[in-house]
Amino acid sequence: MALSGGPLERRSMSDEAYNRLQDAIISGELRPGERLRDYELAERLGTSKTPIRHALDRLADHGLVEMQRNRYTRVAPIDLNQVRNAVDLFGDIWIGSVRHVMPLIQDDDLAYLAELADEMSAAIKSRDVAGFGVALRGTATGFARIEGNASRAVIIERLGPQIRRFGQHARDAFDWEGVGGFVDSLRSAILERDAVETRAVLVTFFDEVLPAIIDRAEEQELTRPEIGD
Repeated sequence: MALSGGPLERRSMSDEAYNRLQDAIISGELRPGERLRDYELAERLGTSKTPIRHALDRLADHGLVEMQRNRYTRVAPIDLNQVRNAVDLFGDIWIGSVRHVMPLIQDDDLAYLAELADEMSAAIKSRDVAGFGVALRGTATGFARIEGNASRAVIIERLGPQIRRFGQHARDAFDWEGVGGFVDSLRSAILERDAVETRAVLVTFFDEVLPAIIDRAEEQELTRPEIGD
């Protein structure tokens, strides 16, 4: 496919390549350690190498691929320390948003956030790790949008892929009971407009529930690289 269009068309092609490669990495279709050759990916996705290279740059920036100068590019291994840091920052961003949102929250905001919590509950009932990750990110982003803080939303978006990929690989370590309790408590605290309880629920989730899942995944070696160098 020739790049005959202008900047918007090129950006659209790069975005499409980025989204498709990100989905493949998160789902495990492209496994940790797998070599990524731009000409092969271009053929596979039906595009030129330029948008592929742009997409790989973005994926590297988000910690999903490793680029070795003059050597090769590969899917990055899952670094649990990076996952822990991402979880910590994600929680801090969300809790910070709660401090600003809850004192001024309106009825339509409550309905919006309750709907997002229901999406998390639906994913839990179906044991859908990927769906839960998307809904969790959507709920955190919902707070940022109500606050009107675009910077928080951008950071959440950047952290999301790393956390979602971990979830897909570590699904056997997932604590559905603990996660379900978190969602129920969060929904209740939000509907009661209780800022203190909402923050407390989030602190427990990000300081206890998620770290325990990460520790369990590490003990069970669920995120070890599948392909050698």
